[in-house]
Amino acid sequence: MSPKLISAPLAAAIAQEAAGQTGTPLREAATLGVLVGAGYSAREIAGFTGAQWDRIELRLALLDLADAGKGAIHEGRLPVDLAGCIARLSEPNQQLMLNRWLRGDFRNARHAERYALAIHGDEQPQVSF
Repeated sequence: MSPKLISAPLAAAIAQEAAGQTGTPLREAATLGVLVGAGYSAREIAGFTGAQWDRIELRLALLDLADAGKGAIHEGRLPVDLAGCIARLSEPNQQLMLNRWLRGDFRNARHAERYALAIHGDEQPQVSF
């Protein structure tokens, strides 16, 4: 376990505040990022809010989203869950996915998420034995 820079009760209050920021996913991500910076994991943060840890990780991923993606979220042109998948990609692939999404190249958000996850898998180093 990593050392915590703020107490658990304060971290829980911050996590609850973040969870209450519905409709502002980028602000929620920034608030959750404070907790990560203070030494808390997504699983620990999820324990404070009752949310699934993978939802917390998806929100935290938004911190790595290219500015164009953040703008598209703000404008309502990019679904938040898809943005979280795109944010896990390299900068060039984020741009590729964002351009394709905005151009309408996917049947729906789930189709685009699967595509982003496939790209993410391709970007990961291959382990050989």
